[in-house]
Amino acid sequence: MEEDTRALIIVDVQPTFCEGGALGVEGGNAVAERIADFVTENADEYELLVTTQDWHVNPGSHFSDTPDFVDTWPEHGVAGTAEAELHEAIASLPLDASVKKGEYSAAYSGFEGKDAEGRTLEEILRAAGIQAIDVVGLAESHCVKETALDALRLGWRTRVLSDLTVPVSPETGEDARREMDEAGVEQIPTASAFGFYEEGEDAPIPGDFADEPHGDGSGFAGGELDDLGDLDDYDNLDDFDGLDDNLDVPSGGEAGAAGLFADVDGLADLDADDLLEELDVLEELDDLEEDVDFSDEVDEADFDFSDIDFDPGAPGSRRPPA
Repeated sequence: MEEDTRALIIVDVQPTFCEGGALGVEGGNAVAERIADFVTENADEYELLVTTQDWHVNPGSHFSDTPDFVDTWPEHGVAGTAEAELHEAIASLPLDASVKKGEYSAAYSGFEGKDAEGRTLEEILRAAGIQAIDVVGLAESHCVKETALDALRLGWRTRVLSDLTVPVSPETGEDARREMDEAGVEQIPTASAFGFYEEGEDAPIPGDFADEPHGDGSGFAGGELDDLGDLDDYDNLDDFDGLDDNLDVPSGGEAGAAGLFADVDGLADLDADDLLEELDVLEELDDLEEDVDFSDEVDEADFDFSDIDFDPGAPGSRRPPA
């Protein structure tokens, strides 16, 4: 199946939103480093790497000397200042485009920004033929959320990589995740971003259990039965009938060990530990069949009765008189 042409949007990873900045978010610097590591390892998964930046000149009521931290905020991301530049961990990445937003407005969404040539984020993505978008950055509860929701509204399949973002607070983060979930934004950890199996793919497991679904809760898949060998070795279990009396094993009801194992299909009803124990018994039976040899314990002399003084007339004799 042909894979989507995918873009990664890195939202507002700037010193102003990291520890020590005007609106520093706890964990901001760590997120910047994790994003850099993720891009280094997965850049070939993306057709386009794009950053957004708050770049405020005069955003009106967005700035306040008495901010409520809901609709109004202290000054942050002021255009031309060091705090408004990209975080150094992000600036070193092989970026394809960068948009700046909020010169004269709040501009939470990256789709409100433009690059140095005046192109909007939507125009940049359309020109590159992007089919799906991953969103990461700062902060999850505000600009990451709004960028992801706009991407979804504009028709892109959209994911937020949950371990590459942090919210302003736990409460706002919980609200943001709920809102994105209800809208249809997928939220996944990076470990699931580019897995070997596509979502919903049910790959068969090689071997005798290939017709059983993987991970069906039986405890067998990929684990306890790997070293049991081929159950075909135990098809003719009736050959061992009677030998179970020589082994110290539970009788298993009327038929003893042979009856217990006569129907191989019944093994499916055992849990992994019981199955291992019972197959050990079968291996002992195999060994017994091979090791028991009575050939040296009797000879023809054992059947020579010529020296016996036999009285044909004795009561109970079955031999007729001569």
